[in-house]
Amino acid sequence: MKCWTRRGFLSASTATLAATKLRAAVPSTSEYVYIGSSANGDGEGIHVGMWNAASGTLSDVRLAFPANSPSFQVGGGSNGMRFLLSGHQPKPTLAALSSFRVEASGDLKVINTVTVADLEESMIQIVLDHTQRCLVSASYRSGKVFSFKVAPDGHLSDPVSQFQLSGHGPNARRQTTAHAHGAVISPGNRFALVNDLGTDRIMVYKLKASTAELAPNEPPFYTAAPGSGPRHLAFHPNGKWAYSINELDSTITFLSWNEKTGVLTTVDNLSTLSPGADVAKNRAGEVIIDQAGRFLYACNRGPNEELLVYAIEPTGRLTLAGRTPLGGKEARHFALAPGGNFLVVAEQFTNQVSVFTRDRSTGLLVPAGNKYPVNKASCIVFV
Repeated sequence: MKCWTRRGFLSASTATLAATKLRAAVPSTSEYVYIGSSANGDGEGIHVGMWNAASGTLSDVRLAFPANSPSFQVGGGSNGMRFLLSGHQPKPTLAALSSFRVEASGDLKVINTVTVADLEESMIQIVLDHTQRCLVSASYRSGKVFSFKVAPDGHLSDPVSQFQLSGHGPNARRQTTAHAHGAVISPGNRFALVNDLGTDRIMVYKLKASTAELAPNEPPFYTAAPGSGPRHLAFHPNGKWAYSINELDSTITFLSWNEKTGVLTTVDNLSTLSPGADVAKNRAGEVIIDQAGRFLYACNRGPNEELLVYAIEPTGRLTLAGRTPLGGKEARHFALAPGGNFLVVAEQFTNQVSVFTRDRSTGLLVPAGNKYPVNKASCIVFV
């Protein structure tokens, strides 16, 4: 395994980009899928493929940028420019966050890179605020939360705010310390929320987007069920509801959200498992909501490798609509393609990206049969 120094990383990046053969120009409106990975070493990094919205297929899947464990990315754009932001791990005790300009060919051009002292599994999730001028990151192993200012041209600042989470939960194997796992911005752009799997809390920070400053809310967190392990959170488009998927007890918590006070309140809680399934062997995973706010998608990992479809009732409560076998292992992340006709899944343990056709009327998923090899695929971003 090759660990990158900052100088070596940037030198290799420049050389790789300079050596890239010229590709046929494509319209700037073309959609690309960028694929994160938790893999390390030579030949690993951010991959890219061109998305065909009609067929739900990827073409010209290739390495776009070499890096160790660029596990999570987020895309944005302004003034006709598209950019991609990605965390990665140059060293076991050094984390990096890079900003890239997305070229018309899909290639990535480095804007700048910021490094911070952090442990492995850093920046396990990153998120842009709704103005795309502030980025918030969550680091799993160290329990750190960072914020960065993003300039209109995509240039990243050094960290503006930094918080060290602390505490533990009742699960002796998974909750010996804080584990910041998910980061999300509130619908009104006034708060940043971070799911702490290790302490059964969802941290709430006041957000000043213009400066990227974070400050603890009052109260500073929502307390989840002991041992539940809050992993990720998704807000409903109506701005009033939120859904937390809890990895350790395989549940989804339906919450009401107060944008004025930054307070979450429990409404309902339901299991992601079929009756009789062993919760001790399962790990609930990702959670997303379609643009119309009609369906919620989640997953189980372990013996029950499946994608879950829930109908969102007018009250916000969830009704299970269907279970679709993944056909692989470890749906680490997934995203709905623009238009909503396909769901694209990063299968981390099967080392591939797979595509599912989505019925927009029922929300149900069917395997499309399109699979693409990417070592330890961990994130899907459409740009």
